[in-house]
Amino acid sequence: MLRRVRAFMRKRDELFRNVPANIHELQLVLAGLPQDMKVLAAFDTGVSESTWPSDLAVTTPRKLQPKSVVKITKPA
Repeated sequence: MLRRVRAFMRKRDELFRNVPANIHELQLVLAGLPQDMKVLAAFDTGVSESTWPSDLAVTTPRKLQPKSVVKITKPA
């Protein structure tokens, strides 16, 4: 039982990964994050302000820190 609790406690600091299907779901994923948070998108993602390919993954931090970054990548 103690091992499960320790494993859960370690996972709190890990990143949260989501694969939104459209822009509306992307807005839900990003809701609550600071407006000035940096976003890094891989070059081959094809992301623009009006289009969101459904095969992209968004990785957000669970704990917000000054150097936190949202990452957009293609899922493996």
